[in-house]
Amino acid sequence: MGDINVAQCIEPWSAKWERPETPPQPFALIPFCRDPDFVNREDILDQMDRRYSVPAGRVALVGLGGVGKSQLAIEFAHRIAEARSDVWMFWIYAGKQARVEEGFRTIADTVKLAGRNRPKADIPLLVQNWLSNERNGRWIMILDSADDYEVFYGASEAGRDRPLATYLPQSRNGSIIITTRDKDLASRLTGNRENMIAIGPMVQTDALTLLRKKLGLLSDVVAVDLVEALDRVPLAISQAAAYIHARAPRSSVEKYLAEFQKNDRRRTNLLQLDAGGDLRRDGAASNAVMTTWQISFDHIRSRRASAADLLSFMSFFDRQGIPDWVLNPRIKRGGGVNETKDQDSESSDDNSDIDADSDSDSDFENDLAMLRDYCLVSVNNKGNEFEMHRLVQLSTRR
Repeated sequence: MGDINVAQCIEPWSAKWERPETPPQPFALIPFCRDPDFVNREDILDQMDRRYSVPAGRVALVGLGGVGKSQLAIEFAHRIAEARSDVWMFWIYAGKQARVEEGFRTIADTVKLAGRNRPKADIPLLVQNWLSNERNGRWIMILDSADDYEVFYGASEAGRDRPLATYLPQSRNGSIIITTRDKDLASRLTGNRENMIAIGPMVQTDALTLLRKKLGLLSDVVAVDLVEALDRVPLAISQAAAYIHARAPRSSVEKYLAEFQKNDRRRTNLLQLDAGGDLRRDGAASNAVMTTWQISFDHIRSRRASAADLLSFMSFFDRQGIPDWVLNPRIKRGGGVNETKDQDSESSDDNSDIDADSDSDSDFENDLAMLRDYCLVSVNNKGNEFEMHRLVQLSTRR
C-alpha cells in the first residue's frame, strides 16, 4: 500500500468547510497620498472622467516617461474616492509580472475572496471572477507603469498557461485605467487607439506653476528660461527644483540654469541625479528623468535593436525637421523611391532586389512605428519629417 498524502486528503475537506468571511464595504486602496504640489490639468482629468463613466471602460494615459501620467492617475483616484464611497479603487504597479501578481493577491485579500489561501489557488482567476460579478459593486482598477509588453503578453513567470492580460475583466460594473509609455501596448490593453489619452509636456503656464509651487516666488524671465530648457517635462522640473532646494542658499534657479546651459555633459550630469524624496513614485521608479528614459531605450533595444539604432542615429541631427530621406537611403529627396538596379538587369535579380528593398522599407517603417509608439519621436502632418524632444535627444546621445 502506497503512502497516503494527508495534505491531499485534508485539502478538499477543508475547502468544503472553509469559513466564509464577510467582505468589507467598498473603499479605496491607493498607495500614494495626494500631491500638495499637483498642478491641475483639468482637460485631461475631464477626459478621464468621461471615459471611466462608460460601462466596461478602459482608458490609457500614454506619454513619455516623466510627463506626469502616474501623478494624474493618483489625483484622479483620490477625486473618485472622495466623491464615490460606493466604488472600489484598486491600484496595481504593473512594471513587472511579479508585481501584477502581487496586486491581484492584495485585491483577493482585501475583498476576502474564498479559496484564496488554498495551496494551488489561481488568484488572478479568482479576482477576475469576483470583479466580473456585478453584485460586488462598482470598481476601478489602475494599472500603473504598464510599459513592458512581456509583463502582460509574455510567458508567465508563475507557470500559468494564460498571459496576465487575459485576467483583466471586461465587466459593465468596472473600469480600468492604464498609465504607459507604449502606444502599442495601450492599444492592446484597451482594445483600440481611440481609448488613449496622449499626455505631453506641460503648457508653459502649468510648468511655471509647478516650479513656483516647488520653489516659491521667482522672476518670470528666469523661470520661463528654466522650464523651457527642461522642455516643460514635470519630472525634470521637479528634479531641478529638488536639486536647487537641497543646495540652497548656495544654489538658485539662476545658478542651476547657468550650469545647465554650459554644455551637454553638464546637462546630462544634472538630469542623471536622482533627487529622491517623491513619495508618490513607486519604489521601483527613478526620480531622475535620464534614468526614466533609459528604461524606455532599454525596452526598445531588447525588442527591436534596429529601432534603438535608428533613434541613436537621429539624435545626431538637429532635433527638429529631420527628413525621412536622410534616415532611409531608399527614399528620394523630395519624395519617391530611389531605384537600385538598372533596367537591363536580369528579371530574377530584379525580383530578388525588389524583395530585399521591400523588406528594408518595411523594417524602416517598423522601427519608426516603435519609436513613435514610445513617444520618443513625432512626425509632421505630411509624414516626411521627424522631431524629438530636446532632452530625449540629449539622453540618447550620452
